[in-house]
Amino acid sequence: MPDPNTPPYAIAGKETILATAEARATLMTLDPGQSIPPHRHSHVTDHTFCLAGTAVLSLCDPPETVTLRPGDRSSVPPGRVHTVANPGPDKARLLLLQGPGAYDFLPA
Repeated sequence: MPDPNTPPYAIAGKETILATAEARATLMTLDPGQSIPPHRHSHVTDHTFCLAGTAVLSLCDPPETVTLRPGDRSSVPPGRVHTVANPGPDKARLLLLQGPGAYDFLPA
């Protein structure tokens, strides 16, 4: 069985700034066209801050699309299936804060 703490995807850059039992902070870079596949988390809320470029969050139940540009942020509660994508044409740089609670990545 795959480790629920090791996401099954690759993106241009991922730097963990903080990782504790209750919180994570990660800087992520997505090249144009890259995406993080549909997934959910059992306990943590994803707080996504766009630092550069454009990112699109696609959420399920109910369907919703959120476009983030520099200075924008969005939150996804535990259990809600979502994806993150860079529609291009420039790199997207995101700060992801996750918590409180134990981190997991559950493909949907």
